[in-house]
Amino acid sequence: MDPIFHLYVEALRPILYIEDIDFHNFDESLKDLAKESGAIIKEFSMPYGAIDFATKRQQLDAEELITFLDRNKDEGYGKRIFLLLKDVHPLLRTDDTAPLENHKIIACLRYIAERTMYVNNYHCTIFIVCWTRIVPREIEHLITLVHALKPDQNAIETMLRKYSEHLNFSIKEEEIGNLALELKGLSVFQIRMILDIAYCDGGFVSLEKDKKRILDEKKQIIEKSGMLEFIKPENIEDVGGLDDLRQWLKNKKFIFDNLNEALKIGIDTPRGVLILGVPGCGKSLIAKTTAGIFEKPLLRLDVGRLLGKYIGESESNMRHALSMAEAVSPCVLWIDEIEKAFAGGTERGHEVTVRLIGQFLTWMQEKQSTVFVVATANDIQNLPAEFLRKGRFDEIFSVYLPDWEERKEILKIHLKKRKQNYRNISLSSCKDITENFSGSDLCAAVSLALERAFIDGRKNINDEDLQNAINDTIPLYNSMSDKFKKIEDGLKKYNFRRAKGTIKSATMPENSDNSFSLL
Repeated sequence: MDPIFHLYVEALRPILYIEDIDFHNFDESLKDLAKESGAIIKEFSMPYGAIDFATKRQQLDAEELITFLDRNKDEGYGKRIFLLLKDVHPLLRTDDTAPLENHKIIACLRYIAERTMYVNNYHCTIFIVCWTRIVPREIEHLITLVHALKPDQNAIETMLRKYSEHLNFSIKEEEIGNLALELKGLSVFQIRMILDIAYCDGGFVSLEKDKKRILDEKKQIIEKSGMLEFIKPENIEDVGGLDDLRQWLKNKKFIFDNLNEALKIGIDTPRGVLILGVPGCGKSLIAKTTAGIFEKPLLRLDVGRLLGKYIGESESNMRHALSMAEAVSPCVLWIDEIEKAFAGGTERGHEVTVRLIGQFLTWMQEKQSTVFVVATANDIQNLPAEFLRKGRFDEIFSVYLPDWEERKEILKIHLKKRKQNYRNISLSSCKDITENFSGSDLCAAVSLALERAFIDGRKNINDEDLQNAINDTIPLYNSMSDKFKKIEDGLKKYNFRRAKGTIKSATMPENSDNSFSLL
């Protein structure tokens, strides 16, 4: 168990609240702590009531929590007691709709907690272990939150070695670090489940054999949570222009691919990128492409899904979603139109939104996990200023309407995707008539040209088809010129890095065959 638990118990912290789902692992840790402290553990679990901690058998008929607390409230005199309460979060609600019984439970918890703090020769520590967090305001000053610690890199490496020794097979030492990185973010229970199924398939565990299986297991975790969505990544070849941004992402991929060695020389784990710009210019596409470049799973966070109706529920959902992303890491986490996702986060905004923004930004600032965040935004005026502070994202890029060279490249991409030979079409004739076209406008024009050719009984389009389709397509800029100009003026004002430009690419060491070396 984390040494902080022992410290809290010795410091007479009366109520420790642990947000965790791995009850077995916590029980094993609490057993060791009780042995060190000479404490007796009394367990209550919803809906079964009093449980024998050692055998996990129900001791009495399913008594109520208030009865359990009242029966044990005086047990702390002359001896050390641990009261372990599992899945009792529904009984901690004290809002207007909460039953009177809940208020009695809170009063009893306060009674026990205050005796631990102020009465000599009384020692009773309450451990509340739940999958979600509900902290009653009446006793929040008596509660200490303890985050469920997931094993770090070294702990997972040790776990891998012990697992292979126990089952009498070997894992190459150079593979252990990379396997640990793939498993980082998972709980001990989740890692054990993945190792067990990997071992059953062949009698050994290796990165080459089990990398896809690890990803499949992570997908299950996400699908069960309902907080995040798996998205199919796009191919980098589907992106036209944005050369600077594309190369920057490839450089970050190089660090991700060699992260174990990069961390040893002090390179920070990549945090993410914020992409700002006008609608239809490839921001969402580059977000999907990032996962393809990194060869990592792509998750989408929809902040609207996280909003709950009870006090603290939205924040709990945010914590759970970010925890799920970390469990699946290394991965790419995509938040589209982040200024809308966190709408109301200004000074006069909704207090829940303000708290969610603070929670997300703190996580971005402090995270050590291999979750690479790609956030996109159209309107910088509605984006809380906190998102622009250095240290949140590795870089902020601005995207404008494509110039002719980029428009020509985008046309080629969409023609090729539709099995059209762009060499048979005079693209230069489209230069002037595609002025103010975004990438999505060009895609719509090509689609319209092919659709008309198909109706005419032809499988291929010609110059006239494409030019007519372009002329009949009204670019979004022309329909919303004032808004576009406002967005572009805002981008120029802040002078963010342009997504188009040149940047020196990462090169592999001469002695390397796609691996990084410190030597």
